[in-house]
Amino acid sequence: MDILWTAVGIAVIVVFVFYVLAQHWQRLLRQQNWTIRRLFERVQSLEEMADPEWRRRLSDAVPVPLEQVFTLSFRLDDRFWHDAVRATEDDLEFIREYGSFVGAVKLERWRSHAVATITEVLPDRKATGWQTRALDFYPDPANSGDALSLWELALSRPGLSAERPPSLELLLRANSLELRGHLISAAPDPSGNGHAAAADNGDVLFFRVPLDTAGLAEFRSHDPADSAVNGNGNAAGGEAGVNGNSWQAFYSHHNEELGIEWQLRLRDLTRKSEWERWKILESVAMPLAARE
Repeated sequence: MDILWTAVGIAVIVVFVFYVLAQHWQRLLRQQNWTIRRLFERVQSLEEMADPEWRRRLSDAVPVPLEQVFTLSFRLDDRFWHDAVRATEDDLEFIREYGSFVGAVKLERWRSHAVATITEVLPDRKATGWQTRALDFYPDPANSGDALSLWELALSRPGLSAERPPSLELLLRANSLELRGHLISAAPDPSGNGHAAAADNGDVLFFRVPLDTAGLAEFRSHDPADSAVNGNGNAAGGEAGVNGNSWQAFYSHHNEELGIEWQLRLRDLTRKSEWERWKILESVAMPLAARE
């Protein structure tokens, strides 16, 4: 009888051990299945990233990045009004009374479009003084002549004739800003960027400001607002370091013959992160006295 109970006890112990081992192996199998499923999902996600349709949908869903910010201002002196557009005293009186003048144009270039914010000085007869307008521009890549009118100024009082009155117009194109004159008689040839003005049926190009760094290279200037000097004697702000990768730049041009001066500030956000990495990696040269 004792032998029987001993055998039963051993059988119970063996069954319990097998039950515990079975539970342990079952948990291991569940964990392995979960790991394999997660690995399969990750591989599937990586394969989907290579799918052009998935990448297009992802590109449509994410916010469009802001790439560049331009700020343009220009000044027209007495020579421009008297010689370039040949305005009479009556015309100048009309312009001062009814015309608005551009204080500044801020152009934000996004990957898909551009947003132009125009700040205007209103005529003296208006008490508000300043006005700000914002316009969106979606240039058509297939149409090289596509342009958006940012500002227009009539140069004389409207007459009885059906002919278009003379005016100035600031145009935004895909890669430039242009000041054009629609004049009854052609104005002098030199334009505001140092090249010959294009005149066709009274249309005159007074200046063209390119909106790419290669075209702006010849107009690179020192920013007069950047007067702060750091401890090394170098101008602080947007000046390029030894690598020349500054993300801020200043451009200007003065055409004395026409009496036009323009200034442009650029903040290239596509190069900002690169410039900040260079600033971290650049080491300040040690003075000779300190080395000794």
